[in-house]
Amino acid sequence: MNNGFFYSWWSDGGAEATYENGAGGSYSMSWQTGGNVVGGKGWSPGKARTISYEGEYKPNGNSYLSVYGWTRNPLIEYYIVEDFGTYDPSSGAQSKGTVEVDGSTYEIFTRTRTNAPSIDGTQTFEQYWSVRKNHRSTGSIDVGAHFKAWEQHGMKLGTHDYQILATEGYFSSGSSHMTVSEGASSAGGAATDGDSAAKPDAGNGQGQNQGNGQQQPGSQPQPQQQAAEESCKGN
Repeated sequence: MNNGFFYSWWSDGGAEATYENGAGGSYSMSWQTGGNVVGGKGWSPGKARTISYEGEYKPNGNSYLSVYGWTRNPLIEYYIVEDFGTYDPSSGAQSKGTVEVDGSTYEIFTRTRTNAPSIDGTQTFEQYWSVRKNHRSTGSIDVGAHFKAWEQHGMKLGTHDYQILATEGYFSSGSSHMTVSEGASSAGGAATDGDSAAKPDAGNGQGQNQGNGQQQPGSQPQPQQQAAEESCKGN
C-alpha cells in the first residue's frame, strides 16, 4: 500500500530502471534500453470508474501509457492506451470498431494470447484494447464507456482484479512522472501527435508478484524471462 493506492512495479531485470512512489497517487519511473519494465498506481479491484491523470510522459522507443487491468471468469487483460512511443499496439490485432469518448476516437482491438503469463500463471486468454488516436499525457478517462463499447462488440469482462495507470517500456528508454486520481479532472488533456507506424512486435516479460502471488505481464509475446517485481495492495 502507498497512500491508499495499489501499486505495481515489475522489471524483467534486463533494463537499468527505477520506480519511486510519490505523495498521493503520484509515481515516477525512468528506464534505459535493455529489457521490459511496467510500473504504475491505481486500485484493486478495478471497476468502471473515471480516472484522471496528469504529468510528463517522455518515451524514446517502444512504450505505452495506459489504464491497465485484469478480470477473471473470463480471464481478460485490458489496456486503454492514452499515449505510446514508436510501436502501435494495434499492429497485428483484430479490429472490432471504434468508440468516441473523452474528446477522441479510440480504436478497439482484441488479441489472443496463447500459453502466456497472467495473474493466474501461464494461461490462454484474450487481450482487449482501446487505443486513443489523439495522444495525451494529461486528462480523464471514462473507463465505463470503454467497458460498454467492448460489451457492444461481444467483448465480455469478468470479475475485476487490479487496475492501474501504467507506464510500460520495452527495449526502449524514457521517463514518466504521473499522478492518478479517481473522478473527472477540470484540466483538459495535453495532446501529442505520436507515431502510429507499425513496428516489429513488442515484448512481454513475466514475473512473480511478491505481494499477492499474481504475475505481471506486459503487452506482446516474448520469451519468458527471470524477473523481479514488487506489488502492494491499497485499501
